[in-house]
Amino acid sequence: MKMVKNIAIVACAASFMFANVSFHMGNNYSGLDAAAPTVTESYGVSYALNGTTSVGFDSHLGMLMTFGVGNASLRMGWTAAVAEVVDANTGAVITPAEDASTSIGLGFTWWTGGDGFNTSISTNYDLVGTGADSDGNLSMVVGFGF
Repeated sequence: MKMVKNIAIVACAASFMFANVSFHMGNNYSGLDAAAPTVTESYGVSYALNGTTSVGFDSHLGMLMTFGVGNASLRMGWTAAVAEVVDANTGAVITPAEDASTSIGLGFTWWTGGDGFNTSISTNYDLVGTGADSDGNLSMVVGFGF
């Protein structure tokens, strides 16, 4: 009987733990004004707080809050400053310094589908600001969720 109780508790906890979790992968296009724009990959995870709000992490934008109505969403992101890391023996820079940044943008989900394991295709445009500089970031995202 104790084993049945433990299995029931683990099953119940797992259902809450993985509810409303989604993962995403995307291509980010920034420096669109430049002659050669920068293309980077990003990935992340988000947790739905309710039907319209989610909080998560994106590898390009940092912490990300999303507020959506229908297929459109307002996005706000934050990244922390990163200190420069230098190799003590050679003096070579291992990790360059990065300033803290914030972002605000809009997203639109073009397609969603699936039962249980949901998929989506979205386009997002974020204005990323670091100090006095700002740059646009266009991203094409494929999402997977529960």
